[in-house]
Amino acid sequence: MVKLVPAASLDLGEPLGEIVDVQGRDVHVLEMGAGSPTAWLENGWLGTTLGWQPFQDMLAAHTRVCAYDRAGNAWSDPSDTHRTAQKEADEFAALLDARGEDDPIILLAWSGGGPVAQIFAADHPERVAGLILMDAIPPGYDLWATRAYPDRYPCERQDKLEGIRCLAERASKGTLRESDIVSWITPETAARYGARYKKLLLNNPNYWWTYYWQNQYIIASGAQVQSKTSLGDLPLAVIVATADESGDDEYQRSLAEMWRAMQYPQARLSSRGRVVSVAAGHAVFREQPQAVIDVVLDMIAEIRKAPNVLPSAARR
Repeated sequence: MVKLVPAASLDLGEPLGEIVDVQGRDVHVLEMGAGSPTAWLENGWLGTTLGWQPFQDMLAAHTRVCAYDRAGNAWSDPSDTHRTAQKEADEFAALLDARGEDDPIILLAWSGGGPVAQIFAADHPERVAGLILMDAIPPGYDLWATRAYPDRYPCERQDKLEGIRCLAERASKGTLRESDIVSWITPETAARYGARYKKLLLNNPNYWWTYYWQNQYIIASGAQVQSKTSLGDLPLAVIVATADESGDDEYQRSLAEMWRAMQYPQARLSSRGRVVSVAAGHAVFREQPQAVIDVVLDMIAEIRKAPNVLPSAARR
């Protein structure tokens, strides 16, 4: 039986922002800047508010920007084992309600945050002024890969799940060590975020269990996204990272090519959708932050021209 624990009971250091009570559960939010519309950052799996730095600070020079930690990540309390995109989208709606965020927002979603943001935008069109998907998980990708490579892909996914489960169990026992997660604590991340980042990974079993359950539900989450067939005329930008990080292995190349190819149709979810190609790897907002900020600023300009989308003071 997996035991989830309140984030406040863990040795995670001081949170970057504020703790918000959302239906009896602590949720960590970091707010920067001023202006409208507000951009909300929807992180990838295993992503935390810390990982958005310094991108969030750069974007905050232009408008109000909020980042948050989904249930089980960093300084946010866990919720339950049902980590589907729909459940996480519903929890995001509850967070906005708890903070009294009534004005339409721009959602900037990266990687595993893409499905969450798409569902939220489809379920709450009145609350979303624009959506930006940044090298987001294509909703049908894992099902395609499972069918295309039935003798390899499912086995690799199962091996990955087993590895994550072992990390979660060690973290639960307090025996997880830096040497166990060297692929996460790279020299680059250690230099950028230091001891604070290590604490978030080493001392938080919720973090690893959440990632484990997200992976278990990935095909179901994809189906949930695909059930939302249209975003109407919502301003939509799909940022595709075009740098090839797959190496020389033909199998990995095939997966990488399909990952990119399946993002392009996402732009057709809206009559105002467009694709923006950026020469970067998966962490595009770290490698090419200004390219992403330019997309956000273009969308803000488009939104401000539209009547009845924002409070009148914001359309100046």
